[in-house]
Amino acid sequence: MKTVSCESCSQREGGALCSVPPEAWVDWQSFGVTSIYKPRQVVFSEGNPSRGLYLVCRGSVKLYHSDRSGRDHALEIVGPAAVLGELGVHGDRPLSISAQTLTAAQISFLPRAELLSFLRHYPETALAIIDALSRELSKARRGVRDLALRGAESRLAALLVRLAGGDPTSAGIEIPYRRREIAEMIGVSTETAIRLLGKLREKGIIGIHRREITFLDFARLARIGELDGDQSEDG
Repeated sequence: MKTVSCESCSQREGGALCSVPPEAWVDWQSFGVTSIYKPRQVVFSEGNPSRGLYLVCRGSVKLYHSDRSGRDHALEIVGPAAVLGELGVHGDRPLSISAQTLTAAQISFLPRAELLSFLRHYPETALAIIDALSRELSKARRGVRDLALRGAESRLAALLVRLAGGDPTSAGIEIPYRRREIAEMIGVSTETAIRLLGKLREKGIIGIHRREITFLDFARLARIGELDGDQSEDG
């Protein structure tokens, strides 16, 4: 993967940290450190000091937590324009989660001191960051709610819909992660995730070929993803 400049990046208009005022563009580009990551490379680890924010320019990144036994639990998969990390305004604070690339990725690191100085001069960008981080907090809370209130099949269906971007015309997706990571994201064992995927395939809702999932009945999948509690489509 080659580095793509901000000027030619397709995500520039949509990202919270990309849509800076034109007069601030030179200042913005002066302090970010852009790196290319290989697949399965750790971006940052929980427990380490938070020294700035990360902006995903290209690629996919898994956010996860490790329990006391050393087992990883995937929390979310994010893509271009996602803001990662935790910004401690008054000093370093331990990171609460870890991040690892799933695919080759281009990520920019924004050191805290330089970023805070920039935000003091351009408060509209600070508001955009607050908005982005608030959306991430809401997403995390919805995830906790879903684990408590929705059945495993419903959580899996909702995950597949989300990975497809909610697009009913989507023909399919190539999953760049393992079945174990799908299981982690819906809070079940790997064996249960495999069984649930097989169940959706038997119903004629999805097709599975190696690492690709095709959608045979997207509307039905979306309905299952909207079910509450321990219900299944079969009642």
